Amino acid sequence: MNWRIVSFFAVMAALSPAAAADDIYGRYFAGAANGRPCYLRVYDDAHLKGHPRQTVRRILVDFDVNVRSDETRKNGPDNFEAGIGFMLKRSDEWYGQALSCKTIADRVECYLEADGGRLTLTARGKDLRLEVAGGPEGEIGAEGEKDFGSFGGRGSDDRVFILPPADRALCDAAFPP
Repeated sequence: MNWRIVSFFAVMAALSPAAAADDIYGRYFAGAANGRPCYLRVYDDAHLKGHPRQTVRRILVDFDVNVRSDETRKNGPDNFEAGIGFMLKRSDEWYGQALSCKTIADRVECYLEADGGRLTLTARGKDLRLEVAGGPEGEIGAEGEKDFGSFGGRGSDDRVFILPPADRALCDAAFPP
């Protein structure tokens, strides 16, 4: 077989949506940090003072390749569970929710249970870029221990976050077992 034809098919396979989907799932979820990555962004007081319409102080996305609420299925690029947690300026409470996710081309699309909203995750170097896609009110919402928290409504500065990889212990500390 001609080496040019082989090269052409190899390049086409690498550029296919399935390969891109496997790549983001593999690189940022199943293949990262032994299958248990934590992505976390913490904003300091100076940043929050400079962005008065931002309400999120801390935000995280975590994943464990071996954990899933439906134990009859395994996590994979076409259907996996992750978690989101956030802390608002108004409280020291963490709000959290499970994410139901799937890869589509070069991104991951997730939704929160109970109309908690939708978000998109894309690769940005070693970081994940989280963009709020919205829910019924264009927000992300989740329960905390004491009340309900939400962010990302129209006109807010809570629509896009860059989440660098973090020590897994930080994600675990936000929601201890």
